[in-house]
Amino acid sequence: MRFMFCIALAGLFSTSLFGVSAKDTLIVGYSEAPPFAYEEGGKLDGLNYRIWEELMEEGSYDYKYVSFSYKELLLALENGTIDVAITPLSITAAREAKFQFTTPYYASHGAVAVSVPSAWQKLGNSFRGLMNSNFLKGIFILILVIFFFGVVGWYFEWRHNTEHFRKGIAGVWDGVWWSAVTLTTVGYGDKAPKTVLGKIAALLLMFGGLVFISGLTAGIASNVAANEISNDFSALNHFKSVKVGTVTTSQIHDYLKTHFFKDVEVYSSLEEGLMALARNDIKGFMFDEEILRSEINLLALDEKLQILPIHYDAKFYGFGISNAHDSLPRILSKGIMKMRDDTDWQMLLHEYGLSDFNQ
Repeated sequence: MRFMFCIALAGLFSTSLFGVSAKDTLIVGYSEAPPFAYEEGGKLDGLNYRIWEELMEEGSYDYKYVSFSYKELLLALENGTIDVAITPLSITAAREAKFQFTTPYYASHGAVAVSVPSAWQKLGNSFRGLMNSNFLKGIFILILVIFFFGVVGWYFEWRHNTEHFRKGIAGVWDGVWWSAVTLTTVGYGDKAPKTVLGKIAALLLMFGGLVFISGLTAGIASNVAANEISNDFSALNHFKSVKVGTVTTSQIHDYLKTHFFKDVEVYSSLEEGLMALARNDIKGFMFDEEILRSEINLLALDEKLQILPIHYDAKFYGFGISNAHDSLPRILSKGIMKMRDDTDWQMLLHEYGLSDFNQ
């Protein structure tokens, strides 16, 4: 009698330990999201796969992997078609109302991918940076200064220095040429004043021109730098006024909707969106940085696309678990915390090109 009671108690314990019977098979869903979960050579790999496999080393039940699209994965987890999702899912209040999460295993943030500008585009951007009202005003003033001192220098010199400053229109041109060469500090020496008044005019031109040219050069450099910053999209607000893309049902999609991004194109997969960016159908693609970087590399788009140094929407990843399981989130969370405290954790992250958010 006692023997039968022990068997029944053991069966009850094994059933309640994970919320499923030891004979049942857990359905583990995933959607490819390198470097966290992806297929290579017909086999699963990635940080999340490695975490799950290590967690299951001490488990006493079976499980099998099933592939989904990202959108299908969330629906399957919500309606209980799968038991666990090991694709990186951002922990949000809206999602916690539909299914459960483990403790976070990784922290990330959103990033922006853009097309790499060609050499001609860079040249055009620099040229547009010059073509502004302040620059044009400076050039106009520079021409006036050259012409004014050229005429003044010619007027003082043409009677006494006909070798360098001829009569008439030709002499005026000699004066303008001398003024331009002097102002730009080229100093060919082919023309030089000999009279006192001519030399005084030359002194005023040289010292006044030195200050003016310095200011004009600084203004040009400032305009070009400002334009390059603008075209590098260093501010996230720039993308609120241009067409951007992201993956449907992702947290980044929710972020864009709630932060007043006006023109957002949603794609069913990361690959589809990045290929659209490479074709210049959109101006930027926004998603989690690590996944973006890995996907760009896998698609061999490194020379066409780049990730900007823009960080936003910090988030924490956890495994999603169906509401049908009561104790599984707690048990898996304990295993994840144990792994994170292990000295090999950083080595595991490094293996997939990752690092802790706070490092």
